[in-house]
Amino acid sequence: MAKDHKEQVKHAECVIRFGKRLKDVRGSRGMTQAELAKKAQVTASYVWRLESGGAAPGIDLVERLATALGTTSHDLLPLTAAPDTLGLLQEQARSLFERLMKATDREGLMMLNPLLARLLEAAER
Repeated sequence: MAKDHKEQVKHAECVIRFGKRLKDVRGSRGMTQAELAKKAQVTASYVWRLESGGAAPGIDLVERLATALGTTSHDLLPLTAAPDTLGLLQEQARSLFERLMKATDREGLMMLNPLLARLLEAAER
């Protein structure tokens, strides 16, 4: 029995990153999907599919999209996702704070406490 619909392909994470980057660059150029599609010789619905991660472009299309956007294909192809550095930054701050608490005197604490209070106030907003 034949299926009535196509099965959804699960693309690699790089396709999702490409789509997000394409959308960001297009937006930064003030272009609509239809304008980009016309310049790159594809349909607006295909640009939508690319930006939403529903389609993976060929190398030649990446080049046409880059040219249409006035950028390079390299710029549209982020190789890796940006790392989540929150945990690393927290550990660095914790380590620095612990070292400071061991090494500082009354004068140091009098300078540190107002700074910490301001940082906490900003973080709670």
